[in-house]
Amino acid sequence: MNNILTVIKKEFARFFKDKRLVIGTLLLPGVLIFVLYTLLGSVFYDPNEAYSVLVVHPSASFSALFGEYDSFSLAEIAEDEEEAAKERVKSGEADLLVVLPENFDELLASGGTSPVGQAPNVEIWYDSSSVSSSSAYGTVVSLLDALEDSVSNRFDVNISAGGDLTTAQEAEASYYAMLLPFLILTFLYSGCMGIAPESIAGEKERGTIATLLVTPIKRSQLVIGKIASLSVLSALSAISSFIGTFLAMPRLMGGNIGDAFAAYSAGQFVALFAVMLSAVLIIVSLISIISAYAKSVKEAASLSVPLMILVMLVGLSTMFFTPASPAVFFIPIYNCVQVMAQIFSLRFSAISLLITLASNLVYIALLVWALTKMFKSEKVIFNN
Repeated sequence: MNNILTVIKKEFARFFKDKRLVIGTLLLPGVLIFVLYTLLGSVFYDPNEAYSVLVVHPSASFSALFGEYDSFSLAEIAEDEEEAAKERVKSGEADLLVVLPENFDELLASGGTSPVGQAPNVEIWYDSSSVSSSSAYGTVVSLLDALEDSVSNRFDVNISAGGDLTTAQEAEASYYAMLLPFLILTFLYSGCMGIAPESIAGEKERGTIATLLVTPIKRSQLVIGKIASLSVLSALSAISSFIGTFLAMPRLMGGNIGDAFAAYSAGQFVALFAVMLSAVLIIVSLISIISAYAKSVKEAASLSVPLMILVMLVGLSTMFFTPASPAVFFIPIYNCVQVMAQIFSLRFSAISLLITLASNLVYIALLVWALTKMFKSEKVIFNN
């Protein structure tokens, strides 16, 4: 045990004495992600943004569409001002130009239908290069589509009954479940790749691995010490990135941080941490095996690319697949992604967590055993 702690202390000292490595690995990722996502949220979900809409032949029914939209300001213009109004939209002075038929309200009141190609046309002019203009266009088109569907009154949909059974909190949680597992897995892998190759392939490249192997320490203890220390450092890097993402995600979706934290219990956060830890142990072990085989850090990074692609594809699985059998939780990495998706979607299963953690412990033990065998082989370690 003392030998393992000695190896861990050595790896920690190598990492924490390099200030640039500490800042670049532990602090910058979380801060940069938080700033980036917050800025994106400010662009797409600005509650104070106002939209200016110029309208030719305005009508009461059209104006009524915006009863719940205080951010829309409607201004009437004359028909002969259309070209000038288009220039105002193009220059950014206004967001939209809407040209309605002169008898728009009468057309709606008649409830009739027109032959294809002969129906009155509502013109909407906007600037797709402008975020605010595109956003206003999407909203107005949606409102007019809904109005058009209600005109004939052949039948109604969800007027007095029916609707979405999903609450706003559940809808937001579903969005987290699709996106966050992939991001977390990406952060975990990035953290491992930034540390693990240097610890093993780097020592082989510098020749210091020989000095380490002649010390009175078992190869198994050396392997356990390296994997434990690398896992802790990689986990710290991933946690930093995850905190930045989780704090900024509500802002990106137009919500607030307090509601996001309130949606999950302390037990769910503990389960999430346990799954992340098991995932990082597996990833570190795999990259360590690749690094032990490689002759240099550069070669280790190149050989790790296929593993990175595989991990990224598994991280995307929450967007397309939902596990139908408990057996899938025996699949390494994939089980971690699915359990994280369950946690974020508020459908957490203790059985899934137990199967995942138990099976991952077995995989970690097998990987440590394989890496120990590699360290015992001079042909592998010294590339003979």
